[in-house]
Amino acid sequence: MGLKINSLLILMGLFYAFQSNGQDLQHLWEKTRNYYKGFEIQKQQILLAKQDSIAQQIKYKPQVQAQLQQGLSSVEGTSGAFLPLPGILNISGPNQLQGASSTFNHFLSASMNWDLINFGRKSLDKDISSSKIDHSRLKEQEFAFNIQQKLTKRYIEFLFFQVMDDWYQKHSDRYQSILDISKGLAKAGIIPGADTLLATSSLKNVESNLLQIQGKLNGAKILLKEFTNEDMLNNSESKSQAFLELIGNTQVNAQDHPLVLMKKKEAEALDLLEKKQSREVLPRIMLLGGLANRSSGITSNGYVHSAYPEIYNDFANNYFVGVGLTWNLQDMFRSKSDKKHYSLKLQNNLFEQELVQNEINSQLGQLNAEIAAAADGIHESNVSRRQAEDAFNLYKARYEGGLINLAELLQVQEILLQTERQNLTAYLNYWNLQVNKSYQQADFSQLFNHF
Repeated sequence: MGLKINSLLILMGLFYAFQSNGQDLQHLWEKTRNYYKGFEIQKQQILLAKQDSIAQQIKYKPQVQAQLQQGLSSVEGTSGAFLPLPGILNISGPNQLQGASSTFNHFLSASMNWDLINFGRKSLDKDISSSKIDHSRLKEQEFAFNIQQKLTKRYIEFLFFQVMDDWYQKHSDRYQSILDISKGLAKAGIIPGADTLLATSSLKNVESNLLQIQGKLNGAKILLKEFTNEDMLNNSESKSQAFLELIGNTQVNAQDHPLVLMKKKEAEALDLLEKKQSREVLPRIMLLGGLANRSSGITSNGYVHSAYPEIYNDFANNYFVGVGLTWNLQDMFRSKSDKKHYSLKLQNNLFEQELVQNEINSQLGQLNAEIAAAADGIHESNVSRRQAEDAFNLYKARYEGGLINLAELLQVQEILLQTERQNLTAYLNYWNLQVNKSYQQADFSQLFNHF
């Protein structure tokens, strides 16, 4: 029975270790891509852009309209002329009525018009729509980099608080050892008993800080779960060790940043819109066609029947095929104004491109300088931390021998505590700078490989 329990515990330990090792940054990013709803919103934006593209092309397809009318009307006729406008009722009949004064009418028609020659407007509309689709894809890519930045920062904070948790545990053990030594020395009469109270107070203070760090660690897990929908486990020592290891300073071509590419796509669309305005002054040449089927209760000799079935006795079928041209001369003036408008927007876009690119380059230059300084500062901080730790061990040995008092040892321990805290904070600052640099470079591969 005991063997089975031990085997089960070993298997559970291996499973836990596997799970914690599996929660690296790349794994969390894949979970985020599959779960975080923000990506669904971006996909919907791409679909909307595609739908707009389809809508733009529909107007160049044949436009077909059909109607069927059957109704009762009077048929009194007269000579004259009229202008057929929407809302005008057109009724024709013989001047001299024979038979009934009203009859049933039947009218069925279908018409079609198709842009036969559009002078390149259709092709330009298609290119403009494609440019908008590409822009929405770049926006999705920029959104992904933004989420990568947030996810990586939260993961690094999670590692930071985990390292801090281990570090406070270590300091708690140090204060516990000081308390144990103080009790032994007080029992031997070497130091006053009040020193044990001072050591206990220092231990409680560290334990209080430890509880606060554990609360922040749990909070960091919750923030990561917002993206991944996965409970975070405490990572293995190798993952925490990666937090304390610096990486090389690499740089990629910042021209590939989605923010710059989005501006270029906007410029491409504006250029196409400007070209389209030059085509708007040209006419529309359309292929026209129509079919009509008409009958009424009036016979060919002019006799008017009032019975409904009489409308099916005598049909008149007609067709119409032709070419039409429409030309709005006002477009000549409006097109010139719109063309100037898009030209100014294009010029403004080029200025924005340069501004965004210069801002990215400046940010990268600043980050590279800060990262180099942070790395040098960490190297010096590591030396300071080791020296403070060596000093503490020496002072602790002297305290055990009764050569110094407790206040001196606690003062050295406080210096060590502050030095190590500053050392870990320097690592956190270094990694945040690396995250910002990865975003500006639009490349998180180095951080994903490291963590």
